[in-house]
Amino acid sequence: MKRFALFFLVLFFFTFTMHGQDSASQKKVFKPYLNIWASAQLDIIYDLKQMDPDWIGGFRPSKIPIYNTDPGWGTNGHTYFSVRASTFQFEGVLPTAMKWGDFKLRFEFDLFAMGPNAGEQAIRLRLAYGDWGPLRIGRDWSTFIDLSCFPNNFEWWGPSGMALAPANMIRFTHDFSSRHTMEWAMEMPTEDIDPGFIREVDPNLLSVRPKNLLPTLVSRYSLKGKWGHLKVANILRMLSYESISQTFDTVTTHHKFGWAFNVTSLIHVGHPGTQRHGDFKLQTVFGHGYAGYNNDGGVELAKGEGKNVEVPFQYGFSAFYDQYFGKKWIFSMGYSQTTLNNTSGQLGDSFHHSKYSVVQAIYNLFPGRLQMGLNFQYGYKENKDGKHGDDMRVLFTAKYIFNYLPKKK
Repeated sequence: MKRFALFFLVLFFFTFTMHGQDSASQKKVFKPYLNIWASAQLDIIYDLKQMDPDWIGGFRPSKIPIYNTDPGWGTNGHTYFSVRASTFQFEGVLPTAMKWGDFKLRFEFDLFAMGPNAGEQAIRLRLAYGDWGPLRIGRDWSTFIDLSCFPNNFEWWGPSGMALAPANMIRFTHDFSSRHTMEWAMEMPTEDIDPGFIREVDPNLLSVRPKNLLPTLVSRYSLKGKWGHLKVANILRMLSYESISQTFDTVTTHHKFGWAFNVTSLIHVGHPGTQRHGDFKLQTVFGHGYAGYNNDGGVELAKGEGKNVEVPFQYGFSAFYDQYFGKKWIFSMGYSQTTLNNTSGQLGDSFHHSKYSVVQAIYNLFPGRLQMGLNFQYGYKENKDGKHGDDMRVLFTAKYIFNYLPKKK
């Protein structure tokens, strides 16, 4: 099904390109070109404690074992070599003389298998979308998130209290001016992060399964200036699910309403491009039913009193600072956390709270070509019953970078 969708997307672009140009523009030859980015990254990880072995390549507090039945429990102290964070991206550009400009088609892959393949090293489609003017169609980072607020960090997974997820979407962007922008999108969050829809439905709801009935509506306002930017994003969701009768002969569809806000800001300290400058990266997110957009931890539907299903409230924040010293050195540090207000029907082992912090130094041995980094990570997880666990890691990374960006003709 995905291959057919991709085929029709490509066909759509090229059909418009062939028939949408006026007679004057057809006299000019427009040559397509290909931009390529790639990185080969080796992470040498020493885990002072341990987390679920399926997630050795990403530091996820929600995967820290607490009970002796949890994967990885009681096996502290491991060294791993991982290339899962290596990526390959390419962008095909077809120049046109039309009002909305060039057609662009972009794909991005990494080696970090998820979902039922978690723990494996395999090629995984990360992004796949097409652009034409203000219109974007395909799979991209959600309009609800602000990727520029991700810390300058080699640790692959990132802050647990940050909204960070890809989504299949149709997005329209309108620039009111150079400073003010609005974006509107219809999205369907991807379901390849955790097996069993664990971020959508509480595992205690054994007779409930999620149902995608309507897309999520997303809007985002951006204010830009020399000082940085401020973004405010909002989602409205219809969380549909099916309940199965005890006799397994009846299926009933139900609906819950979800909403959330994500407020982010990138604040420059000094002037970007100078020898010494820095960036504050701040984010706060809160609402009912946004766990599918959260980077780590939480559920969207949970067991309430009796047979009731509730949409619990969740909130989180992240605060990081990146300091640049010329073109060679980058230092980054920060803290993040997320908290789920557990419902009365959730069991004691249900996720409640997590913390994430990191300190990192990056050295650009050959700027734009070879980077090395060393960081220390700390994570903490607490369940509803108050039981908790933590983990610490030391990570050394070597990253080779390649890009091929021909000049537009």
